[in-house]
Amino acid sequence: MGREVADIVRRGISSTDPIDLVFVTDEPDGPVQGIPVIRPTDLRPSDKICFAVGSSDDRRTLSVRFSHQPLATIVASTAIVSSSAKIGEGSVLCDYSVINNSALIGRHFQGNSFCQVSHDCIIGDYVTFAPRVSCNGWVHIEDGVFVGAGAVIRNGSPGRHLRIGKGAVIGMGAVVVRDVPAGASVIGVPAR
Repeated sequence: MGREVADIVRRGISSTDPIDLVFVTDEPDGPVQGIPVIRPTDLRPSDKICFAVGSSDDRRTLSVRFSHQPLATIVASTAIVSSSAKIGEGSVLCDYSVINNSALIGRHFQGNSFCQVSHDCIIGDYVTFAPRVSCNGWVHIEDGVFVGAGAVIRNGSPGRHLRIGKGAVIGMGAVVVRDVPAGASVIGVPAR
């Protein structure tokens, strides 16, 4: 995932700050595709970081370990974000992702290519959307949820969001038509 995010940064992101792109790891082993690799101790206090790893748990662990560093939010130049949407710190929006009107996205969200979050959705912290996830309007996804590639989440309603509980896993290609309890894993059409 780090190499994919690096490609987004190299192509240009919406930022007024100059960008020195590096990878950070405990045991550096030369550059990766021409990008320097440094140790955590080489980070300057002002360096903004982003955790480009797919695992929600790993992003949570890294956010605790590096809580002293400011966060970068990476939004691909091809992403579309409504002016009324809110994106949490440390989030990554990959190519052609769409965040629609009045959506609220938590910290360290990872939205892969062609994912969509529709109007009035609430997405928690450390949520991962694999490529081509479609989350329709009035959905509330709690912290640490993983949504597999091509999954579709049916819309809720203004009076009642469709809810996906904390730490749930939505399988690849699943079609979610009702609430998913915390910690549950669901697959299929409709998802069960």
